[in-house]
Amino acid sequence: MLNYGYVGCIRDLFIDGRSKDIRQIAEAQNGAGIKPSCHKQQGKQCESSPCKNRGVCKEGWNRFICDCTSTGYWSRTCEREASILSYDGSMYMKVVMPNIMHTEAEDVSLRFRSQRAYGLLMATTSRDSADTLRLELDGGRVKLTVNLDCIRINCNSSKGPETLYAGQKLNDNEWHTVRVVRRGKAYKLTVDDDVAEGQMVGDHTRLEFHNIETGIMTERRFVSSIPSSFIGHLQSLRFNSMLYIDLCKNGDIDYCELNARFGIRSIIADPVTFKSKSSYLSLATLQAYTSMHLFFQFKTTSPDGLMLFNSGDGNDFITVELVKGYIHYVFDLGNGPNLIKGKSGRALNDNQWHNVAITRDNSNTHTLKVDDMATIQSINGAKNLDLKGDLFIAGLGPGMYGNLPKLVASREGFQGCLASVDLNGRLPDLLNDALFRSGQIERGCEGPSTTCQEDSCANMGICIQQWENYTCDCSMTSYTGTQCNDPGTTYIFGKGGGLITFNWPANERPSTRTDRLTVGFSTSLKDGILVRIDSAPGLGDYLMLHIQQGKIGVTFNIGTVDISVQESSTPVNDGKYHVVRFTRNGGNATLQVDNWSINEHFPSGNSDIERYQMASKKIPFKYSRPVEEWLQEKGRQLTIFNTQATVAIGGSDRNRPFQGQLSGLYYNGLKVLNMAAEGNPNIKINGSVRLVGDVPSVAGSARTTALSPEMSTNFIETTTMMSTTTTRKHRSSTTVQHTGEDIGSSAECSSDDEDLEECETSHAAKSSNAARPLRTAFTWTWQLTYTVTLITLISYVVCS
Repeated sequence: MLNYGYVGCIRDLFIDGRSKDIRQIAEAQNGAGIKPSCHKQQGKQCESSPCKNRGVCKEGWNRFICDCTSTGYWSRTCEREASILSYDGSMYMKVVMPNIMHTEAEDVSLRFRSQRAYGLLMATTSRDSADTLRLELDGGRVKLTVNLDCIRINCNSSKGPETLYAGQKLNDNEWHTVRVVRRGKAYKLTVDDDVAEGQMVGDHTRLEFHNIETGIMTERRFVSSIPSSFIGHLQSLRFNSMLYIDLCKNGDIDYCELNARFGIRSIIADPVTFKSKSSYLSLATLQAYTSMHLFFQFKTTSPDGLMLFNSGDGNDFITVELVKGYIHYVFDLGNGPNLIKGKSGRALNDNQWHNVAITRDNSNTHTLKVDDMATIQSINGAKNLDLKGDLFIAGLGPGMYGNLPKLVASREGFQGCLASVDLNGRLPDLLNDALFRSGQIERGCEGPSTTCQEDSCANMGICIQQWENYTCDCSMTSYTGTQCNDPGTTYIFGKGGGLITFNWPANERPSTRTDRLTVGFSTSLKDGILVRIDSAPGLGDYLMLHIQQGKIGVTFNIGTVDISVQESSTPVNDGKYHVVRFTRNGGNATLQVDNWSINEHFPSGNSDIERYQMASKKIPFKYSRPVEEWLQEKGRQLTIFNTQATVAIGGSDRNRPFQGQLSGLYYNGLKVLNMAAEGNPNIKINGSVRLVGDVPSVAGSARTTALSPEMSTNFIETTTMMSTTTTRKHRSSTTVQHTGEDIGSSAECSSDDEDLEECETSHAAKSSNAARPLRTAFTWTWQLTYTVTLITLISYVVCS
């Protein structure tokens, strides 16, 4: 029964051969909405656009009809918002019919939104037969199953369940509209604008049911395959004109059972907390041979950790991990390992819930979606993922990290919460279904009990939220201690002048695109150098923090000219303790003293590139590519502080000695004053220099701060260059290779993943130093000739 009332005119009604006066019958019954006449109004009823909220208007008999199916609204003109139910995988709505229902025609529609590729949307179920009309998500598509299980006498059964599919990639957390129309043997499925039609085989056309169920199928007696539970939102469920979600909410029917929640709720299903990085569990092997749909949610404060790993035959494996706050999806189908990095606007270790969906279809297209940002990559070659052994969740056993494939960065487990885990439509209970468990794993997700407050860290220290508590990053404060309120390692430089020098080992000299420098000081001198960092001899790159005329500033050169940024408003040689902070990113720089206003420097545009863009149409095609690459390379060279060799503190080597107190010096992860106090062999102390107080503890050693090492890497991009150099005007040549925005080294690993730090330098790379002088000379000669040719060509074209 479709529950559609008839609208129109009737005359000459005969029943069993006898004429019936329908007008007289209607008047006797005083039926509402019935008139003793037949008049068709002129004009179009939809001309006035009566349907609201993008409802579709259709012409009826002397009326308009608003189709509100795709709108999320209902009523005559689609003005009332339809109710929404939220499902977390354990929730359902079940409408129990007061009597057994038999239908040969159905009109069904609903709207849904989900991030999972599998889940039951709606199904009719029977207590006495396998009859069903079922809608479910199956691999990101909507699957319609119609089964008319004829068990009655003198009934010709159909051939079995009929299925149709429509739509694709519907697990995108967007609203989708589903319609089903069946008239006897003919049936049609529409998902948004995708239509699929079918014709049933057999004479049986009657559907029997006792219930209409959503979210979870509870009537399972005659069902051979139970569909996965639904996680997401449902709206506007209409079955033969009955809007059941709203009827249940408003109490208009008394045969409705539900524990799903009304309204759009944040859905976090079955959360589990891994309380330490050594906690993990294992499940049965992930079944993902031909295709794969994975989904989970996580919340953490740790930037790194293994989330999922399953090995297989040969080199096949799959890994999902968190690396420096970003999702990495690593896999091998037999063609060699591949890495897909998730896109996100910021690091994800922010103690907020995030969604991860990973799919692999039959065409070997891999999609990694993190929250609302997707990365898609197609892989050629082998298409099947042959996994064996346990699926590890949140970590591995002792000794297993060393055997992980090269592109897998993790060396510890995941600490935090996992929820809503969906493994190809299977929703495991991580605790009850675990084959093995190790460490502290608890149901639920409480999160950190101690959180960062405005006053958690003193002296402008940065509070870093961790899972059980928080830590203070004191690196840019000149202070130390758990809350950045203890004095840093302090030296007094006397009148005679003193110098503390740190020398990088020749094969560890860094080249940086960003720098961070902090030191606390007090002095009465008008002139002196506090700190100076120099590149290897012959390069000329440097960075110098100095006082001139009582004003503090930084001068640096990473190209062809000196760049200065200064605190010019107030002298600092007042004998008071000040903290100066300097940051550099390429040619951009900031300088701040104490909590005073920040001084900034931004370089002007590259005039050579601007002129090239103006003149590019005049440059012959065969020269345009090398000209553009040369100019881009030139621009890159002006952002890198190359091959840093020494850090000199005190200024006496430059005849501008500093006199006073220096404390808590920090430069790109190095605490040079700590290292000096501990007797580091790479440090020399000369002249009038005296340590104040005790030698700092090991906890405050050279490369440590209150911030964990993995967090420090977020602030600085440093690449060891093995003493190579970058060609600049009036400077030596280079053997460095640049790929995109990354700095390469002649001795670094062949991997193209800049995030992977643990790799071994090959012997070939190490032994190549012997050939460097000859190669450098040849490269210098070739580059000089090439550069002169390009400059001549550009100058000629621009001037013409």
